[in-house]
Amino acid sequence: KPNQSVSIVAWRNKCRSVGNAEQPNSTRRFTDVCDFQLTFDSFTLGKFVSFTAEGCPDGSLQISEAQRPDVGGLWCGTSWGPAIYYSETQTVSITLKLLRLSKDQTGFNFDFRMVYKMIRKSDAVARYGNPFVGITQATGTPTSTEASLSTSSGDYANSSMAMPVQMVEQPSTTTKPSAEQYLGDLISGTYCSRIFSDCDRKKCRLQSPNFPGLYPRNLTCYYAVRQHDVPPGKHALISVRQPRGQLVAIRARPATQAESSPRELRLWKDCDVVQIKSNSVRNKKDSCPQDYVTVYDGYTTRDPVILKFCGGGEPVPEATSSGTEILVEFTTSPYGTFLHPTPPHSLHGFQLEVQVKFVDADSPTYAKNKHCEFWLQGSGGGVLASPRHSLPRNSTCLYHLRGAGPALPSPTPPRPLPKFPEQRPGTVWRRPAPRPSQPQFRVWLSILKFHVGTSLSSGDEDCSTTLMEHQRHGDRSAEPSHPQAARPAGNTTLLARYCKDKVPRTCDHAILQNTSRPCSLGESFVSSGSSLTIEMRMVESTALRRVPVNFRALYEFVDLHQDGDPYGSGPCSRIFYSRNRDHYADRRFQAPRDIFLYGRGGAKNIRFEGEHDEIVRLRFNKLLNGNRTCRSVSSKDFNRQLCVGSENFSVKSRAQAGCGGWCPQVLDVPWPNAPTVQRDCLCSNRSLPINVKSTSNIVEVHFTVKSMDALDDYNNLFFEGTWDFVKTSPCLQKRRVRGPSGEIWYKAPIIDEDEVRHVFHTC
Repeated sequence: KPNQSVSIVAWRNKCRSVGNAEQPNSTRRFTDVCDFQLTFDSFTLGKFVSFTAEGCPDGSLQISEAQRPDVGGLWCGTSWGPAIYYSETQTVSITLKLLRLSKDQTGFNFDFRMVYKMIRKSDAVARYGNPFVGITQATGTPTSTEASLSTSSGDYANSSMAMPVQMVEQPSTTTKPSAEQYLGDLISGTYCSRIFSDCDRKKCRLQSPNFPGLYPRNLTCYYAVRQHDVPPGKHALISVRQPRGQLVAIRARPATQAESSPRELRLWKDCDVVQIKSNSVRNKKDSCPQDYVTVYDGYTTRDPVILKFCGGGEPVPEATSSGTEILVEFTTSPYGTFLHPTPPHSLHGFQLEVQVKFVDADSPTYAKNKHCEFWLQGSGGGVLASPRHSLPRNSTCLYHLRGAGPALPSPTPPRPLPKFPEQRPGTVWRRPAPRPSQPQFRVWLSILKFHVGTSLSSGDEDCSTTLMEHQRHGDRSAEPSHPQAARPAGNTTLLARYCKDKVPRTCDHAILQNTSRPCSLGESFVSSGSSLTIEMRMVESTALRRVPVNFRALYEFVDLHQDGDPYGSGPCSRIFYSRNRDHYADRRFQAPRDIFLYGRGGAKNIRFEGEHDEIVRLRFNKLLNGNRTCRSVSSKDFNRQLCVGSENFSVKSRAQAGCGGWCPQVLDVPWPNAPTVQRDCLCSNRSLPINVKSTSNIVEVHFTVKSMDALDDYNNLFFEGTWDFVKTSPCLQKRRVRGPSGEIWYKAPIIDEDEVRHVFHTC
């Protein structure tokens, strides 16, 4: 009877395996509890009006299960084909309420026919998986269930752009999860919210309630996934996806329209269409359901949204969290109808796969604390790559590159003015204007790859995803406490802008293996200061692209600092004065670390000038010859180091013959403006450390390299040592010979060390 009759139908089941009836009860074998399959062959119950408010005015059907709270969702209207419901508990209750019959006897608004059967768990392969495939459970250290880049923490620091970069993807060691699908642990007191943990060891699957059948109405389900076990030095990223579009079917069409064939996946605002209300229920327009799935980058709904979808029939793009937690929310409207899907598409709801990836904890491949901002500073270099996780809509990622090294001594002050300067008419004595300080570092950046995949959304502008390079005019010594304070401001200059089809410069050949040359300056960018910022802007979520945004870059901090004061006309000639020794606490001298000073050949001259009663003491602690065959030998006849066996590398005197193109050389200057006198030639590190003591107060070290290839730099051609000025008694004898001719005498052996110095002066 309308308005007063209520029909309640309930089933309770327990499956028993097939066995011999003559066997005693104690030996009979029972299987897991079965699931119900309820098939509504025909169904008409009133009319369906709205998905959101007063949607079933004539009557409704409600399905509830034992040990599940009452959610109040209702169905009504007329089905266009069989609708199937699969239970999750042992008891299912169906409640039919008919509030009024149609007045027109030609067509009743109530018709109900249902068929039910019990399905064993082993047969429900869509929900639980196939139990007969890969039953063994693997054990071992938790690792990624997906291929990972073969990069280590060393790829992000202390690597030179002069060296080839091998970008090779290799499958990582994985644990094989069991074949049975893990559907999570139901949260007590909820209908469908579940918790998942450590999915690197399990075959975790997120399913809509009662999958693959009809899902209840008026529900909000939360699927919380967390990775607890993370290997040392690694950081976990969690991904959800579904490459098989046939396993996703979420209602996304109005009530008067059947699902299109083939179906389509809808994203973002296309899933937010709600009913437009009017004064009369009869005149209300058809509305779209509010059934959709939302993915959050975190464990709460306050975290950023990285994906929202409904519909189905197409693969669900991969959504990856930036941390060890991800939350999936499934929302359904209060009212529904059995209108969809058509018989060829009998699946309802969704199933999502879960994967766990591990990246280096100290790498700039994931956003820390949900802020996609990275600070990279130092004196080496490394590799930059786009984040390995999904980014929400309207995201901006910042990479701040800043060269930084140990504290340097202050520049040598000018010589003081005389106490009583000469007074001349019109003479004005002023201290020279201070020279502007030059940056110690410059940033050398090469973009190896910038690729933006095709978007799944309808609108995709050419520059909806951009990569920009900024250089800052006023460098700061420390990073700001608030992330917003570091964003490019008015004191920056835009060096380049990369869009989907606009790539100004690229050094793509460096991605190839066995590359024979590094990135050239024409393929790269060099900052004018010690800092540079890379800014990547995304209008839409990166999870919506079939191929996510992918960029890769090489960076190197070029160290321009050289010890000592400028000397001569050479770009790397330096001088150390005895009077300024206090300005150099470590008293170190070394080959330049400026990568731009290396090439086919180059030279560095270092001069040490002491007072007239001082000599120079040098100690060579490090010597790299680029794997040349040259070697240093000690000569007993000359009491000095000689170079043997190379024409390409040595540290030697200009007068020394036979050491070729690698030439760190030690020379004495017996008096001002005199020709240099050869001392030692160094070209190998077998006898390090090597001590050299001059016989005069002026010494020069000449470092000359020839026949370098494109990959030679300070990492394989280098020397380093310490210096000091030592007091000694000056030579009072006049041994400088002048005139067109004369006589030179010499006696041997020489016993007095002072005579040795006199002989060197004479010779």
